[in-house]
Amino acid sequence: MIIMPTHCIIPASALRPGLATIIVSLPDRTIRSCVFMVQVWPHGVVQVAFTSGDMITLSTRTMVGRIDHAAGDRARLSLARGR
Repeated sequence: MIIMPTHCIIPASALRPGLATIIVSLPDRTIRSCVFMVQVWPHGVVQVAFTSGDMITLSTRTMVGRIDHAAGDRARLSLARGR
């Protein structure tokens, strides 16, 4: 049985640190990385730090792509990152 990753679109305000891959399309590049830290501010912005080293500020209503990897993929990803 092949377990496929789960894809969904979520608002930036729903981001949480973890192993899910987040995809953010910017005018000059696309970020595909896991979220390291999220700070939601009351004035409608979300600051996001990625494990890739990228840091961005988004509107709380900005939509981003999220890919949840299967349990086996998570173990492989953790080993690849040296965790």
